[in-house]
Amino acid sequence: MGLLADLSFTRLCLVAVSVVIAGLGTRQFRRWHRLRHIPGPRGAGWSTWWQLSGALSGRYHEHLKRAADQFGPLVRIGPNELLSTDPDVLRNMSAVRSTYTKGAFYMSGRIVPDVDNVVSERNEVKHKAMKAKMTPGYSGKENEGFGFEAGLDRQLLNFIALIDRKYTSAPGETRPVDLAEKTQFFALDAIGDVSFGEPFGYLTQDEDLYHYNEINVSSLSAMNVVSVYPWLTKIVHRWPLKLLLPREGDQVGFGRLMGFATQFVRRRLAEGAAPAKDMMQAHINNGMNEEELIQQVFISIIAGSNSSAHALRMIILSIITNPPAHASLLAEIRQHASSVRMPISWAQIQTLPYLQAVIREGLRMWPPLAGLGFKQVPPEGDTISGFFVPGGTQVGQGFHAVGRSRLVWGDDADMFRPERWLLAEESELKRMTAAWDTHFGHGKYVCLGKPIALMEIHKAVFELIKRYDFAIMNPEKPINIQASVFLFASDFWVRISRRNNQDLEGTKVCTGKRDVMGIGIICLGATAYMPGNPLGETMKRYRRKPATGSTSYALLRFCQVSEL
Repeated sequence: MGLLADLSFTRLCLVAVSVVIAGLGTRQFRRWHRLRHIPGPRGAGWSTWWQLSGALSGRYHEHLKRAADQFGPLVRIGPNELLSTDPDVLRNMSAVRSTYTKGAFYMSGRIVPDVDNVVSERNEVKHKAMKAKMTPGYSGKENEGFGFEAGLDRQLLNFIALIDRKYTSAPGETRPVDLAEKTQFFALDAIGDVSFGEPFGYLTQDEDLYHYNEINVSSLSAMNVVSVYPWLTKIVHRWPLKLLLPREGDQVGFGRLMGFATQFVRRRLAEGAAPAKDMMQAHINNGMNEEELIQQVFISIIAGSNSSAHALRMIILSIITNPPAHASLLAEIRQHASSVRMPISWAQIQTLPYLQAVIREGLRMWPPLAGLGFKQVPPEGDTISGFFVPGGTQVGQGFHAVGRSRLVWGDDADMFRPERWLLAEESELKRMTAAWDTHFGHGKYVCLGKPIALMEIHKAVFELIKRYDFAIMNPEKPINIQASVFLFASDFWVRISRRNNQDLEGTKVCTGKRDVMGIGIICLGATAYMPGNPLGETMKRYRRKPATGSTSYALLRFCQVSEL
């Protein structure tokens, strides 16, 4: 009887295990089956390994682009995840009246346990109410005497003063500077001045205060894992793991930021506190409570500084590795330098078409975000790029893939060519602008900080290129880039020297306008080819002989321009 009982128990265990395996297998098969008709990398429909391996590589943005290049504008990248690179689809998903909602991905944006912010909040009603309180502070208008421009100007002057004081190389000497670090310092102090009325002091002290940036970069691997498995946020925010998280009393890193945020907000809300002239006061005036204000401090510093710093450094890199674009931009700057104030005003920037084209092109090629920002398909499902997608599916946006899509930008999508914005017909320009705008979100999910970021970047590029010559110190690898939710950079080592402001003889700016005399000039407008250039090699079929005295290949584009 004992033997029979043992056999019966063994059979029962085998049956139970078989049932569990069959159940899991059936569940997995159903997950695979519902999106089987959508192309994607091998194995991506069965597990999240394809996503995780890309995220941990530090080159997730390129991982996604390769998939889009191979499989088209809609790619299956996980059991329930799709990648879209069609700008029209992305705009429709985020439209004000869209029935799409934020996907589970946004759980990873929760900073404090059990407290949502404008990024992590997935409830549509709560998110809308939160943005309504915040929007006036980001409007760019003067709020009781406060405007973004004055704060940005102060920190841009501090940035220039730092370069002049410590990092300008005289003839015969070299003072290396990591421009990746210094642009991060500038962005942090700019956000501090605009949002809180005073900078943090990164530029004046010229050091990574509280090791904030160092710890930020060291946490990239963890951030990447959580972006793929956002449910881990709930686990990490529970005891005992939450004991390992940063806390307000910390003297370094994010904990120091948390302490600053709490003390700053409570000081501003204290009885008898005098109203200030900054973005925080605008938020207070619009009814944001203490917890909402603290969360907003976090978002301003993390999202605002990382995105604008990366955009600025990559645009500068794009300019200085592209001699033709550099020359055209410098010609436009020199033509207007004597008639603009210092720093240049936002109104004066509107009169510089080539500068605006350079910024647009740089942001097209190097959007600061690498996170997918998944949206959830409504219950009734939707048809996307010709495929029916069932409700509940997560559809992500590949920012880098959209910016480099040949379906959107043509065969030269990997070239830095500002002239594309000046030579396009009106209908084409409208289509390009709509695609470019998706880098900042759209509709109900549009980035509120867009006006600040664009003003900051335009001003900085104008003033830095006007004053300085930048020479890359490591041509084989000018910069090191790692992808997380944001793109982070390091080791952008350059030599900076003061520029001789004599006009470039014979240089013209490619505006795309027809010369009244009907005379055309050569406009060099492609990305310079250099071994190891991260901007991408110029397409082989477009290579030409180097110009006299040049060591770089460039695409020669003929265009008729106005005499300036």
